[in-house]
Amino acid sequence: MLRLLVLSDSHRDRYALERALRLHREADAVFFLGDGEEDFLSPNIQQLCRDKKVTALAGNCDFYSQLPKEELVLLGGKRILALHGHTRFVKHGFQMLEEEAERLHADLVLHGHTHIPRTEYKNGIYYLCPGSVHAGDYGIADITDKGEILCITAKLT
Repeated sequence: MLRLLVLSDSHRDRYALERALRLHREADAVFFLGDGEEDFLSPNIQQLCRDKKVTALAGNCDFYSQLPKEELVLLGGKRILALHGHTRFVKHGFQMLEEEAERLHADLVLHGHTHIPRTEYKNGIYYLCPGSVHAGDYGIADITDKGEILCITAKLT
């Protein structure tokens, strides 16, 4: 099984990022979906991610970022579309995001931006928005050895 820790929207709250990473040391991969690039790229946070597959993306508040805005990642035999979400206007609905996910034949879509935790399965695609880690929200996606995808959102306590 592969465990993906999905984080987004730290908005200068490195402590929340650190708490989530320490809570889920077992994670094989970390996806940071933007709006807190400086937080995520800090040495302390990067040290916690040193033995994990890391995908870090730029959000709409990551001014002058060199990180990609969207990325298609192949992991555990699955096609994972990861993005912050502003480029697909997710605060106004999910149609553009869903069209892109279908066009790319994604199995799993990870997005942030809305600050609202969400899991959904639609037209054969899993969608996970972890919410804002600054508010204590994060996501977990497991890819089982049988190729199943399991997604949850959780809260730091």
